[in-house]
Amino acid sequence: VRGEDLHAASAHPHSATTPPSAMSAFVMSSAAARVAPSAVVVASKRSAFNGASVARVAAPKAPKAASKVSTTVRAGSGFTLETSNMIENGRAIKLMTEKECAVGVAFYPDFAYNAEGGMATGTITNVNVDGKVAINFDCTMVSIPAIDGSTSDVLGLPLPPLFKAEIIPQSMIGFIEKSTGKVEIEVDADVILSAKPLYTSASVRVPLTLTTETSWGATRSARGKRLDSEGRCVLVAVARVPPVSDIAVSAAMMLPSDVLVALQARFEFVV
Repeated sequence: VRGEDLHAASAHPHSATTPPSAMSAFVMSSAAARVAPSAVVVASKRSAFNGASVARVAAPKAPKAASKVSTTVRAGSGFTLETSNMIENGRAIKLMTEKECAVGVAFYPDFAYNAEGGMATGTITNVNVDGKVAINFDCTMVSIPAIDGSTSDVLGLPLPPLFKAEIIPQSMIGFIEKSTGKVEIEVDADVILSAKPLYTSASVRVPLTLTTETSWGATRSARGKRLDSEGRCVLVAVARVPPVSDIAVSAAMMLPSDVLVALQARFEFVV
């Protein structure tokens, strides 16, 4: 990684310098990276999310506390979209996920996740709430690729053949800030783990906030990227998941622990 890249990332206007106490954080993997043309890598360590590169800068360790690592995911041209006209001319909205995504759980290495083909369809419910556009997604119209051996790998190796994690959203409500391209979406989702036909877990409820800003937690953090001129962005979220009644799930996920999602995404506004 070149010195000028480090300087450019540190000057990014959307970076956070002080972690909010209520946000979530990000523990990195040590997988080797394949640098995508649309991404900027700034890090002492790198990992590949099916080609997407992320920047990772380790923060100082607090005494008797888990080390905290900050990650930057940058995509697109870096041009911030003036969204006012496009949004105000639209009535429906589509959110599509792409390749080069990631999922992280506890202290495991991050999963490289290909979310291409994922889609959520919603409506614009208000076009001027303090300069923001309110959006509400219909969860019956949401399709999220399962995390399994066909979509995900860890350290370059596919997940075990029987393993599958299904994500089923129950609500998705958020906003887009018209003048800046900032996005936040509150998601309430059920996650079901299985190793069929041997085992299927009870659903685990995971509330999280997908954001183009910085998401912080106890052991993980991630920084996204605001909408660019093509409607693309990087949405990140870190959620703290408490222990659940299913002992196998709690043990496998090291609960309580931070869960990370980093999504390369594209918005499409339908007139």
